[in-house]
Parts: sequence; structure tokens; C-alpha cells
Amino acid sequence: MAFPDQSDQEPQSQSPYAPTMVPGDGNGAGSILGRFGDGFKFTAVIAVMVIAIWFVSKKLKGVTWDDVQRGFDNLPTSHIVGALLLTGINYLILTGYDWIAIRFMKKRLSFPRMMAGAIVGYASGNVLGWLFGGNLARYRMYSKWGFSTMEIIGLVSILSVTFWLGLFLLAGIAFLALPIHLPPSVQEFFKIESKLFGDIELSQHMFGSIFLGCVAAYLAACLLVRKPIRFKGLSIALPPFRLSAMQLVVSALDFLLATTTLYVLLPPDIVGPDKINFSTVLIAYLTAQIAAVLTHVPGGYGLLEGILIAFLEGPTDDRKGSILCAVIMFRIIYYLIPFCVAGLLYVINEYSPRLKQADISDGI
Repeated sequence: MAFPDQSDQEPQSQSPYAPTMVPGDGNGAGSILGRFGDGFKFTAVIAVMVIAIWFVSKKLKGVTWDDVQRGFDNLPTSHIVGALLLTGINYLILTGYDWIAIRFMKKRLSFPRMMAGAIVGYASGNVLGWLFGGNLARYRMYSKWGFSTMEIIGLVSILSVTFWLGLFLLAGIAFLALPIHLPPSVQEFFKIESKLFGDIELSQHMFGSIFLGCVAAYLAACLLVRKPIRFKGLSIALPPFRLSAMQLVVSALDFLLATTTLYVLLPPDIVGPDKINFSTVLIAYLTAQIAAVLTHVPGGYGLLEGILIAFLEGPTDDRKGSILCAVIMFRIIYYLIPFCVAGLLYVINEYSPRLKQADISDGI
């Protein structure tokens, strides 16, 4: 679930609740630099993906297909059915992202279209990446429904904030209150060497406090700041407190359902309080999402596998095949199947005569 940077667009008619931006001058030099920047960004994404896949192959050294097959054999059919149901519920919850954004922008859109936009946007983003597919599909659908370019930019911005709020909330709670069992190789990343202060170990509680502090600051700003914030040609209006609280609920439910889907796909013989517990899977999944967002790697390919194996591996290699089995099943159930549904919805939206007339209007 990642959100790309927003490029300058020509301003169009927009809702007063959409952000306003000052466009660039569009001269030749700027265009050349823009093309160079896009090329560099694409190369960096490919490089990160290659490194991630190399890391996964290194971690899986010695793991055979028989080890992975053993994981499939130990996975009950009821767990697969449960994962399918959880995925369906999760994609219904994802509609809440769009509902909050559209309500905040004081626009009207029918619930079926909101659901279609959410499913197409998130499913294509999960498989193709937000930089290469998710927001392009969302832009096509919402522009066809009457949203201006600036309104779509505003909508995506609100979706992005909602995404981070739920992630920070769950990460903060997990670090502060839940039992997380990280292997020594991962715990080393919490340590920082400093010539001035010596070795500094960043505790889980410190990270939890930082995450929850960011959430509290956002809620306080939504409660206290009622005028738009203006900065370098950008005007941002914060949502009312009730909508900001709903942002937390929807995003947190999204991450909890996705993590639960992944957790039930882990073979039962490697999960439990003294083995792989839910809170550790939660932190691993949230970390993988952060990595995918920051690097724009499509679908987090290599990142999800590498981080899950690094966070969940035991003292021996016997878990790795089962973890890889869970990731394969997760990509099929949570990514591939919704992507096929999203493709069907996109084609219907493009070619159905009944959908030619937009049902969008200002005001709520």
C-alpha cells in the first residue's frame, strides 16, 4: 500500500477543500531535469528491487523446494478459506479511505463507485506499485467521474495521511505494549554507534513513543487548528477531529486485517506464543510496508519476503521454507486475486454505457 510523490499539475476547477498548489514554469530546462529525475527514480527502484531479491536469495540459501512444499502440506484448508474471507473484508474496509477523503473534500460519489475506485486503486498499487499503476488507475477512474486533476491530487494526499496514521498507531502500540520477539540480527539495527556518546541502543519503547507522539500531534492539530495552513504556495486544510479519528480507525483496521491474513497463512507448527507471535508478524509487515512506500518498489517484491524472513526466522533454518510458503500464498490471496477483480472493475468502468454519466457533485 505505497503512495508516490505528487508532481506539479495544471490547476483546474476544484473543491475548496482540495489543496491548492503553485505550478512550475514548465520551461525546457525544467522538463529536461524532470525527465532526468524520472529516469533516476526508475533506476533507483530497480536497483533496490535487485538488492532485495539478492538478500532474499542469500537468506534462503540451503532452503529447498521440499521445505516450502512442507509448509503447503501443513497449512490447513480452513486457514486458506479464512485468509480469503479476511481479504474480502479488508478490501471493503479500504473503501473507507476514499469515503473519508471524498467527504472531507465535500464531494458526492455513489458508494459503488467509491468501492470500485478503492479496489482498483489499492489492488493495482499492491501488484504494480503506486508509482507505476495504483495512482494512474485511480486518476483515470476519478477523472472520468468528474474530479479535476487538483482534486485527485488532494484525494491522494488525504489517502496518504490516513495510511501513515494507522501505521504509526499500530507500530506505537506494538512497540510499547505487545511482546515482540526479534532475532539478534534484527536487534542490531536498533543500535547506533556514536563517537561522542558511545553505543546507543534505541529501545522498542522509544520507537513506540515517537510513533504515538506523531499520532497525538496530528489529532491535536486537527482539534485546534481550524484555518488552512499555507506554506510555499501550498494551502492545506486539516480535517475535523471526527474525520481524523475515523482515519485512525480505518487505517488501523486495514493493517490489522492484512496482518491477520498473513498470520493465518503461516503453518500452525511455526506459530505460537513461544514461536512466531502475532505482534512480531505485525511489526514485520508494517516495516515491509514502510520500506515499500519509501523505495516505491512495485508490490514490495523482494522487500516483503526479505523483511519477513529476517524478522521471523528462528535460530535454525527450518522456518524459512514455511515463511516463504506463507508469503507466496499471501501474494496470491491478498494481491493477485483482488488484482484480477480490479481489472474486471476497471474494464467495466471504461466500457459500460451505464457509467458514462458521472454522479459526482459538490456538497454533502
